[in-house]
Amino acid sequence: MKLYEIVEIIFTILLILFLLVMTIGIMTLITLIEEINSYDVPFGMRVIFISGMAGVYLYLLRAMVSKFLDYHRYL
Repeated sequence: MKLYEIVEIIFTILLILFLLVMTIGIMTLITLIEEINSYDVPFGMRVIFISGMAGVYLYLLRAMVSKFLDYHRYL
């Protein structure tokens, strides 16, 4: 097996893990929205909480994408 094939397999596994993390994040966000709706939380606080969670999640995804781009240079 050649080096570029090994790197390609690793890159594919990382992309699959990235998609899994995105799916888990979306499902967690939906669950949080449903849980917040069950409590008497004002709408403004809901928006701030969900925006903060989404911001942290998107920051982590951006960090993962930058690592993928670094790995992609070696292909």
